Amino acid sequence: MNRREQVTWAQVKIGLLVLLSIGFLAAMILNLEEGMGLVAHKARYRALVNHTQGLKVGSPVRMNGVDIGNVHKVAIAPDSPQVEITFTVKTEVAPHIREDASVNIRALGLLGDKFLEVIPGTSGRPPLAPGSVLVGNAELDIGSLAMSATVTIEKVNAALEEMQRALVAVTKGEGTTGKLVNDPELYDQSKLVLQKLDRASEKGIALLEKVERGEGTVGQLVTDKQLYARAIQAVKELQELTNRLNNQNGTLVKLADPSLYQKLDTLTSRGEALLNKIERGEGTVGKLVTSDELYARADKLLTEVEAFVAEVKKNPTKYFKFSVF
Repeated sequence: MNRREQVTWAQVKIGLLVLLSIGFLAAMILNLEEGMGLVAHKARYRALVNHTQGLKVGSPVRMNGVDIGNVHKVAIAPDSPQVEITFTVKTEVAPHIREDASVNIRALGLLGDKFLEVIPGTSGRPPLAPGSVLVGNAELDIGSLAMSATVTIEKVNAALEEMQRALVAVTKGEGTTGKLVNDPELYDQSKLVLQKLDRASEKGIALLEKVERGEGTVGQLVTDKQLYARAIQAVKELQELTNRLNNQNGTLVKLADPSLYQKLDTLTSRGEALLNKIERGEGTVGKLVTSDELYARADKLLTEVEAFVAEVKKNPTKYFKFSVF
């Protein structure tokens, strides 16, 4: 073997070594980009968010502040306008991701870089199977916060302008508040009202003092112990009366007897029927009540009796004869 062939074989070996080194370095870079190392196993999940807020492929995935994986893919979901994020985590971390887990897109710092935070969920729930979809949210970045602050400032400025216009109107005496502030007559009336309220308050205090001293009817009602004792005695007597009324042998209980009620109902019905007959002129009493002819005859009879009595008084010998023997 000549020198040239030896040099060529050496170059081939060096080339193979360089290729193997480049492949090994590429594998290291790809694995390190995912944050897994060379031999680490990983579990893949998906998340749906409304906006990425600048999240990129290769961004770290964290849970409780610890890096556990990387973002692999960011694209529009095939079945909705939401953004689908595909990410991987270490296999030993996957059992801690529960069924109610979720994700948030948050900022790494003021420079705008983002990371995907995994909220593990409730510890009592079952683990989430790899390949499942997590619901996600995106926090507002500096730009969004600035826009929100701008809108808030505009609303505050509008409110301040409204307050300024209201203060100008009050200063000019416009509206109810302006009149209250600028009208001297209204001030004088308010002062009089306050004086009257002050006098009424003083009278009320004096009245309460009289009541406390036992003066007047109200004071006696409040302070008289004898009146309290009489009230207690009255309550006792009312209680005794109630007990007597509730006595099974009492009159009130007997009046509540169903048989007595039935008798009263029957008597009332018969009385009502009798009155109906009298109104219709049936029977003797009915004729006496409703017959005009009977009334005329009775009136005529009374007239004749009165005339007869008057005649007897005037000439008794005509009708009565007296003899001694």
